[in-house]
Amino acid sequence: MGAIVVATDGSAAAGAALDTAIELALEGGDRICAITVWRALQGDFGLAYPPAAVLDDILTAEREHAEQTLRDAAERAHSAGVEVETKLAAGDPPEQICRYADEVGARMIAIGSHGHGALVSLLVGSVSSAVISRSTIPVLVVRDRDHEPELHHAGQPHGPAPAR
Repeated sequence: MGAIVVATDGSAAAGAALDTAIELALEGGDRICAITVWRALQGDFGLAYPPAAVLDDILTAEREHAEQTLRDAAERAHSAGVEVETKLAAGDPPEQICRYADEVGARMIAIGSHGHGALVSLLVGSVSSAVISRSTIPVLVVRDRDHEPELHHAGQPHGPAPAR
């Protein structure tokens, strides 16, 4: 039995990637290996650090969100009749996702795209593009179909339709 790694952060795009991976797993007899990577607050962003108790609360909330995200993904896969395993990791998301794919011998990684334009992705980076560049196996990037950007054709207005 093969494995499809699904990187999930609880977003709609990650949910679309999970749904697609479940369909592929059902067709190919694969199992789903879901991973959520959370990052502890790091570095100095020009802000004063909050008191330790507040920081602990923030980190606890982040970890609980990551754990719930994995539980939700596992429940969706299991409900569809797909074998599933999960992993909660901390650190650099692209590195952890690719490492997990190697650990489980995955044949594919499915990941959501947040649909940022080229400029935003250039400025803030993109987990999906970093996974694509690091992975040694195919990477399926899935968009959240409910939030796809509108396509504008030459000669068509970019704003709302004019009132009649």
